Amino acid sequence: MNNVKQNLIDSFILLEGQLIEFRQILKLQSSITAKVFRLPEVMKGDENSEVSTIIVDTLTGQSALNEAIQLIQLLFIHHKSESVSNKSAIRLPGAICIKITQNQYLKIQLLIDKINTLKTTIKKNVTQIDEAQRFEFIRESLHGLLTLNTYRTLTSLVDIDTVRFGWANKKVINKVTKEDILNKLQANLESGRGPINIPKKQWLDQLMHEISMINSLPHNAVLKTQRPVKVQPIARVWDKEKQKQTQFACATPLFIFAVDKNIEDIIIGDLPDYSADNIAIRYRPRAKPVELIIPRLNLYIER
Repeated sequence: MNNVKQNLIDSFILLEGQLIEFRQILKLQSSITAKVFRLPEVMKGDENSEVSTIIVDTLTGQSALNEAIQLIQLLFIHHKSESVSNKSAIRLPGAICIKITQNQYLKIQLLIDKINTLKTTIKKNVTQIDEAQRFEFIRESLHGLLTLNTYRTLTSLVDIDTVRFGWANKKVINKVTKEDILNKLQANLESGRGPINIPKKQWLDQLMHEISMINSLPHNAVLKTQRPVKVQPIARVWDKEKQKQTQFACATPLFIFAVDKNIEDIIIGDLPDYSADNIAIRYRPRAKPVELIIPRLNLYIER
C-alpha cells in the first residue's frame, strides 16, 4: 500500500501543477466567450432531500471564466464553505469558448490530455484500495481530498456549431452477483465501522442478517443495484459538418476551441430553471419486475 500511496501523492502534485498552468493559459486568452450556470449549493443534511426545482444563476464573460477556474482547482474540502455538503458534487454546467490558432490548440489539448491522464491515474490509485479501507487511505494520503472534483476530467471540443443545455433524470443500474454482495457485506463486517447513528451491536446484527439472506438466495438469482441519480445538467452539442449531435454530462464547463471557425459562429445556449413538473418522460422499454431486498444498498432481485 505504501507504493500506491506514494503514487497517489506524486500524481496529485503533478495534477496541481498542470491545473495551475491551465489556469494561467486561460487567463492569458484575449478572445473568449464564456457562459456558465451556477446552481444552488447542497447544504449539509440536505443530500437526500427530493429536488423539485432548481433555480439557475447565469454568469457570462470574465465572471464565468473565473467561476470555471475556481471549480476546476477546488480539490480539498477546506477550500469550500463548511456548511456545504461534502457528499454532493458541486456542479457548474456551461461552456468556455476560446479563439486560438492551430498551434495554440495543439499545445492546450496536450495539456488537457495530461490533466485527464493524471485524474484517471489518481482515481485508479484510490479505487484499487478495498472499499472498507478507502476512507482511511485517502485521509492518510491527502487529507480532505474532494474525490469527485479530483476525478472529473475536462471535456474539450473543436469547431462545433452549437451547444445547448438541459436536464436529465436517470437511474444507474448494474447487475451484481451473490459473491459481489457477500464480499461487500463481509468487508463491512470485518472493518468494524458502521453508521454513526446506529449502535455497533445493532449494525453487526443487521450485517449478519443481510449475509444470511443473500446466502439463502438461489444460485441463479438475478441481482441488480438500481440507484436513482439526482437530476443532472446535460449539454447537447451539434456539429453541422458531421451532421451529428452528441450529448455530454455537464457537471463542469465544456472547453470549446474555435480554430477554423470564428468565435461568433459558435452558439452557446442557456440552461433553463429545472422543474420536475415540466420534465417529459420518454418511452422506455418495459423492464423485468424487481423487488427491493436491501434498501441501503439499493439492491433488487428480479422476480
